[in-house]
Amino acid sequence: MRRTLPSIVRPLRTAAVCFALLASTSLLAGAAARAEPSVAELLDDAMPTLSGSYLAAMGAIAAQDYDSATTLFEEALSQDPDNPILIERTFTLLLANGHIDRAIPLAQRLVELSPDMRMGQLALGVKALKTKNYADAGKHLGKSDRGPLANISSGLLSAWAAQGQGQTDAALKIVDTMQGPEWYSVFKNFNAALINENAGRTDAAVKAITAAYEAEGGSLRVTEAYARILARAGKIDEAKQALASFTENSVGHPIVAALQKEINAGKKPAPLVRNAQEGAAEVLYGLGSALGGENGGSDLATIYLRLALYLQPKNDLVLMALGDLTQNAQRFELSIPIFEQVPKASPLRRNADLQVALSLNAAGKPDQAVKRLKRLIAVNPRDIDALTTLATIDRTGKRYAEAAKLYTKAIGSITEDNPRNWLIYYFRGIAYERALEWPKAEADFLKALEIAPDEPQVLNYLGYSWIDRGLNLDRATDMIKKAVELRPNDGYIVDSLGWAYYKQSKFDEAVAQLERAISIKADDATINDHLGDAYWKVGRKLEATFQWAHARDLNPEPADRERILAKLAHGLDKVEAEEKAAQTKADPAKADPAKVDPSKANSASGTTASPHADGPSRITIGAGDSLWKIALKVYGDGELYGRLIDANRDKLPNPNVIVPGLVIDIPQFDTAQ
Repeated sequence: MRRTLPSIVRPLRTAAVCFALLASTSLLAGAAARAEPSVAELLDDAMPTLSGSYLAAMGAIAAQDYDSATTLFEEALSQDPDNPILIERTFTLLLANGHIDRAIPLAQRLVELSPDMRMGQLALGVKALKTKNYADAGKHLGKSDRGPLANISSGLLSAWAAQGQGQTDAALKIVDTMQGPEWYSVFKNFNAALINENAGRTDAAVKAITAAYEAEGGSLRVTEAYARILARAGKIDEAKQALASFTENSVGHPIVAALQKEINAGKKPAPLVRNAQEGAAEVLYGLGSALGGENGGSDLATIYLRLALYLQPKNDLVLMALGDLTQNAQRFELSIPIFEQVPKASPLRRNADLQVALSLNAAGKPDQAVKRLKRLIAVNPRDIDALTTLATIDRTGKRYAEAAKLYTKAIGSITEDNPRNWLIYYFRGIAYERALEWPKAEADFLKALEIAPDEPQVLNYLGYSWIDRGLNLDRATDMIKKAVELRPNDGYIVDSLGWAYYKQSKFDEAVAQLERAISIKADDATINDHLGDAYWKVGRKLEATFQWAHARDLNPEPADRERILAKLAHGLDKVEAEEKAAQTKADPAKADPAKVDPSKANSASGTTASPHADGPSRITIGAGDSLWKIALKVYGDGELYGRLIDANRDKLPNPNVIVPGLVIDIPQFDTAQ
């Protein structure tokens, strides 16, 4: 199986944690890790305005409001301009927010205080590269002895600084003599190829890029560079074959499609990079993209991508990667202007418009999102991505009938060989199922399964739906077992297997699977609710009430919450008896399961929980949560986070430091107001 470029740097996870260029590069982890005795000591004798600015800045970081945090740290720094911790954190935030020129004076002060301050040296080196002061860039970048990530960053950037001075042999020597982990090799060959091509050494460029391609031909950027260098060297057929192979082995990419069109038209493509600035930007983009795919690497990835953008402001791939990182951090409003910067002539412009629409919808502006997507569809009524994105917005907005119609239009535009076809049928099936059109939903799930027989999502959803309706129990259970084998660490799928056993009255097996699901996904209301029911059935009633109480506190759906409260008050036996009596009264035929039409049974409840209007009485803090985010989720207004502090004084001695797993009390909405 081919690996993508980020996957070849799996060791970067270790590098990012153990050998980061700066110990406090992580905006959140650094802020918490160094809190805070040393900072408190530094602030003891300071003016109250300094303490206020610092604490407000820490609160803004906790709320992921980095723009405000930057301003507040600058304000705090103005009160105590020689405070090294304030200098460092202000500098880091300025970099992460793209204010590179404002960060440079602070970088200079940091390296004066500590010449080994790697991130400061990196920023100064990038600044020198941008202004073509290549000798100065080499001085700043040439000192690296702090681990694999720092070494490859400074080494490759130093090579481009040498190339900027016309010293190609020196640049290639820097690359060649770099020592490091196995994943270095692709980066080394890739950059050696670009440096050789920049110097007009075509044969050497072809040799180096071929080595990179043979090691990592599934990577977009390696494939693109390979095709460009070969086409420019007159090896047109080989270039075409590489692009065709990439398209066959993936879902395709607009940049590859545009390059194919250019080469097929007989045009000589431009080089991937034209100068040292673009070469250095490519280094930062490659490493930033790799880090962005690693758990815990997003903060450092953001800084690398910001520096890449500083060197090459209109680089569409950098903009898309940075926008994606911002989206993943749920900073949807801030991602929009990033995506908007993608040039209109870029092959990625349409993708950027789709991401803007998704961000608008996630930011609570669905009307603007729909308007943007309808403009794209008006230009191309067969735009599958725009149709499915619009359908997804309708589906997540619970407008299931409208979503199904849009998915149907998308299906009318697909080609038989598109590997993503299963996904459209799958999503339409979900829309039909939620719209209570089970026969249509079942047909779509079966079609998706025909296209992708080993797709865990489809196996799980269809199997779960059958189980919940009492249909095809043996086959459904086998399907869910297969999904668990394919994705053993997916708590939702393991939950489905447990629920399958439960519905077949195999309660001991159900408990075993549901306990495993909880160990994987402890913060899901539905899984906790299911485990509570299973515990009750095997006589572990005290544990059952504990799980139901936990489910109650995890934002279950309103209907599920009502049933959970009833079980806590009266027990499962009474709730089931009352439900059966109500069904008998409403429809006597339902008293006898044999007389029920399975296709009209209740739709399967999802395995994920959704937020609801009624706030919970308690909530468990998750990783990445802040009091501001919790207030936003529960009350719809993050500014009400102060009410959470007031209600939990005994649990939150320091409101700026909250620990995942802590259960806090939530005042009701009217009380919070």
